Amino acid sequence: MKIAFITTQSLLQSTVVGRILPVAKELGKMGNEVTILVHEEVSSPQSSSQGRGNDPVGVRTVLIGHNPFTRTESGKKRKSGFALLFLMFSNALRGLQALLNIHPDVIVIVKPLPENVFAVSLVRLLLPRASIVLDVDDFELFANVVSSLPERAVLHWAERRASKMAQHIIAATPFLADHMRAIAQKDVPITLIPTGLSIDTAIQQNNSHVIAYIGSVSASSGHLVFMLPEILQHVRKEFSDATILIAGSGDDEQELRKLFSEKNLESCVEWFGRFSDEDIPQIISKTSVIVDPIDDSIVNRAKSSYRAMLACSSALPVVTSNIGIRPIVIPEVLHSRFFADVGNSSDYAKRITDLFQYPLSEEDKKALRDKSQEYSYQKTAELYYNCLV
Repeated sequence: MKIAFITTQSLLQSTVVGRILPVAKELGKMGNEVTILVHEEVSSPQSSSQGRGNDPVGVRTVLIGHNPFTRTESGKKRKSGFALLFLMFSNALRGLQALLNIHPDVIVIVKPLPENVFAVSLVRLLLPRASIVLDVDDFELFANVVSSLPERAVLHWAERRASKMAQHIIAATPFLADHMRAIAQKDVPITLIPTGLSIDTAIQQNNSHVIAYIGSVSASSGHLVFMLPEILQHVRKEFSDATILIAGSGDDEQELRKLFSEKNLESCVEWFGRFSDEDIPQIISKTSVIVDPIDDSIVNRAKSSYRAMLACSSALPVVTSNIGIRPIVIPEVLHSRFFADVGNSSDYAKRITDLFQYPLSEEDKKALRDKSQEYSYQKTAELYYNCLV
């Protein structure tokens, strides 16, 4: 079977890295011909971000355009107005051409956004026999930075149009499954498939006091990254050798660096930068506790939790809040140790220091690993395949 994933991201962005690419690899192992349509990513000369990244093994990738922003040291510089409209239209036409060249049996719309939905709307007229599947892992209206009513209207259109075209909808969280059930046609099947994770749990973990934040450094995505300096400051009152490792990048990286500096904590921070799946073992080997500070917003109730999944599969503690899919992913026996009050830096710090002082038992680690088996990439790919046939 020929399967084409049409995305609006580069190979370095979170949904492709953490959700689509691993499943695509597993589908390829099943004997399917899998192609991912991706964007090129542009960085300013001063930015440390990489461009497209390396092609994944076993999966074909095709460039269908450019991201509508440039990464700079101060965050994303987004296009707007006519320049944005022209770029999105151009990307959509390139996506259309790529799909016609591939002639897939199944087209998976990854995130219902205007350009990939428009491209698939056109393809549907020319390849009527191709099945269309929609994969939703965010509440896009809130997860994207929009600055005008027309932009909001177009996002609304894309979501509703994609749900009408799809023969099957895959949702990453229960919230999104309920949301899509409310707007999709009643007879369209909707399957909950959380973002999976697979990691070698035999990695030697760090016994020192290293806190790790792994993921987007963008407050607009619902990540309360500006809490990190205060959390570290509180933790260091109890454990003076505590440090924090930040793996990832985003709009607020420079502002976050400034906050650490203002608290004289810059020497206590290791900036790993943007990472790929292959970097995770190295990151985990340095980590004692993962931290996941988030707000109680629609964005976070809709999202999968990469950090919670990573903690389970690597048998590491994670300090976060009881929001969205987290209480489902994390074993109930560990909720009281892992969940802190939303937005409360001192409570986050208290949970971390308690975990430093009283590490997880072997029984706790087994509970995390057992839970993670429910969401292995191999199992999620099998569920995914059943939605495609």
